[in-house]
Amino acid sequence: MDDREEFHPRVLVVEDDPGCQVLLERALRRLGCEFESCTDGRTALDLIFSKPYDMAIVDIHIPVLDGFMVACQLREMGYALPLVAISALSLEAIDSKAKAVGFDEFLQKPIEQEHIAEILERFLVNNRAES
Repeated sequence: MDDREEFHPRVLVVEDDPGCQVLLERALRRLGCEFESCTDGRTALDLIFSKPYDMAIVDIHIPVLDGFMVACQLREMGYALPLVAISALSLEAIDSKAKAVGFDEFLQKPIEQEHIAEILERFLVNNRAES
């Protein structure tokens, strides 16, 4: 996986729980990602429109604008970066709604580093190799 060693994806983490945020950041750091974090949907949109990210990992239940609204607004504006929804809830309805509003993937908390690695591989490394 030489591509992963050379490619350092920029990931936005949108998570209002400090413990979950630290765990996600730790996993991303170990995977060689650059990342930035915020705790609410409005700030997430501001960051996404002001800086280049390769992917965003967004908790569904965040303040100001929830994760569903963040994804919906981004997709309505034609933004195509991969979006990963996360939630502690495992309801099938959440997964369906997340995909309907534009999320590419849904992960249930707690999230393992291996799951993040698989998503990075699928959405970023493989796409980069194809281009």
